[in-house]
Amino acid sequence: MLTISKPLSSGQAQAYHAKEFTSAEQNYWQQGNTVLGEWQGKMAERYGLVGAIDAQHFASLSEGQNPTTGEQMVRHRTGQSYTTTDGTTVKPVEHRAGWDATFSAPKSVSLTALVGGDDRIREAHRRAVSIALTELERYTQARIGGNSAAETTGKFIAAKFEHDTARPVDGYAAPQLHTHALIFNMTEREDGSTRAIQPKSYFDSQQFATAVYQAELTYQLRNLGYEIEAGKSGAPEIEGYSREYLDASSPRRQQIEEAIARSGFSGPGAAQIAAHNTRDKKQIQTRAQVMAAHQQIAAEFGNQADRVVREAHERAHTQSQNRVPHADQKVQEAISYAKQRNFEREAVVDERDIMRDALRRGMGDLTFNQVRENFELRNGTGEFQTVDAHKHDTGRQFTTRESIAAERATIAHMLRGQNGVEPIMSKKQAASHAAARDFLNPAQRRAIEEVLTSHDQIQGLQGLAGSGKT
Repeated sequence: MLTISKPLSSGQAQAYHAKEFTSAEQNYWQQGNTVLGEWQGKMAERYGLVGAIDAQHFASLSEGQNPTTGEQMVRHRTGQSYTTTDGTTVKPVEHRAGWDATFSAPKSVSLTALVGGDDRIREAHRRAVSIALTELERYTQARIGGNSAAETTGKFIAAKFEHDTARPVDGYAAPQLHTHALIFNMTEREDGSTRAIQPKSYFDSQQFATAVYQAELTYQLRNLGYEIEAGKSGAPEIEGYSREYLDASSPRRQQIEEAIARSGFSGPGAAQIAAHNTRDKKQIQTRAQVMAAHQQIAAEFGNQADRVVREAHERAHTQSQNRVPHADQKVQEAISYAKQRNFEREAVVDERDIMRDALRRGMGDLTFNQVRENFELRNGTGEFQTVDAHKHDTGRQFTTRESIAAERATIAHMLRGQNGVEPIMSKKQAASHAAARDFLNPAQRRAIEEVLTSHDQIQGLQGLAGSGKT
């Protein structure tokens, strides 16, 4: 799944880069002595950022500067410290460097890749992350300011870092395959100017990007011979693991859930606070020590990962090349399902909601490209119709011929019913009756008084018109 952090300051981003993202002492899956990371995004290509991530380029971007020339591309907001009435000194907020978008593989997938040793799963995860990030980038928007709507640019710079363990609990760093993608707070408008990002578009796209990642990952896992079942919140889990082993390999999740329960609160905000408050300090261990701990727990539960990997290889060897027969029919059904589900109660729907539900419907059998192509084909025939976006919409909005027909029928029915019966009291009588109620607040009373005043004025004008004095 995809989680997106609160904005990181430039200081936080650079500290994360040194201590969390790349430090050889903090990460166990190393490329040489450090986790080198990888660039992604149209703006990254524009500035020649390819391959491994350079610390200086990362630092420049976190300050809103051109990574090669050091030129300031995004202006920092100026602010002055001030003292509140209780004597507290409030300091201005640092420049927002960007947001940490983290793609996390389900626990069974992590166990299969890291304990079972199937490196093909790491490649599947990387591919799924890249595809989901590409789709997330499409909704990047520039912050224009004032009352002006944000401008969709579809361009960003992201720095990706792949990790393979969760934060330790009581010294044990459980297997957890995940990728941090730091999206820098800059984008390029059509006129070539650079602006800060309006992040609302990313949060609006979070469920959609999660569905893209999970659909791509599941499709590849099934091609590798793994059998998949729906886990928590529909996340794809590899079959063959006992609940006891999954729980034993998820001490960090249990730690956070227990902290949430003690707090008495719920929701993403409570989870984020609990995660921060329960973080153990990472311990310096060798990769051999970490893997030995993984293998010890695996042995206690019968080395399930080894068996799951072995059976997947056997299954893939005998699996038909045409694993998804009638794929065209399945993608047609997935889009039809998403259409029915979303337009059942709404006349206008965001394209990401349609894509999300179609991907979930075809999970493991369909790729994102197949779903997108079918939707665009049916949109071209007029089955879906584009609606002019509202000022703050971040994605394309669609309606259908059926929705338009239903709206017209509703309006016609309403018009036919107008003035069909006599009201039980006049407008003035209704307003006077409401004004006599003692449960109305001052604003409601003023509104009723305006209705009465307006009614008296209209009556007066009508009287003048009837007497010929106007």
